[in-house]
Amino acid sequence: MPLFQNSPKLGIPLALAKDKERILAYALTPAAVRRLQKSGVRHGRKFPSSILLSLIRTGDAHSPRPADGEGQAFLFTEDDVLDQLPRCETTGTTADLHLVVYSDGGCVVGKLLSLEARFILQKVTSLSVPIWGLSEALVDQMEATGKLPRDTEAAKVLRQWFTKDYEGSWEKLRKAHARQETLDLGAAGGELPLVKSE
Repeated sequence: MPLFQNSPKLGIPLALAKDKERILAYALTPAAVRRLQKSGVRHGRKFPSSILLSLIRTGDAHSPRPADGEGQAFLFTEDDVLDQLPRCETTGTTADLHLVVYSDGGCVVGKLLSLEARFILQKVTSLSVPIWGLSEALVDQMEATGKLPRDTEAAKVLRQWFTKDYEGSWEKLRKAHARQETLDLGAAGGELPLVKSE
């Protein structure tokens, strides 16, 4: 399960998640923070991986970077949470994926690629779109207009990802945390007060 926290070093809210043997820190937009807090998720708490996948798909969780710190691995003893995300067809990572269309020896190829793989192909790339900017309708339109070759593995993987319904996960999370509203847990953005207020 991902962990919602503020980064004292970066000064921004993050979602930490395990991807195979690495821990990635995703920056969260203000809209993501509001939605998490409205659903009852507080800083320092874990939340379902389907919620993080929803935030990645909308672009509200972005710019993943390695966050492997000593002692963090014990926080993520569950199975890998990012197994449902599309992966780079070259490196296997889930971080910063784009749908890339490029020329390869006279053929036009469409693949899901991470930053490292895109860098190598930048001179032959004709199109590069972050996965959070895509939808099933847009992929269909790109194929119909010839911007993306038909029947690519990338399009198949994206379509499978688009069919997953994450809104049900948000509702389930809200219901699970609804009873916290009746408890006096202090301000949502901070810690419990150390001194009882009078």
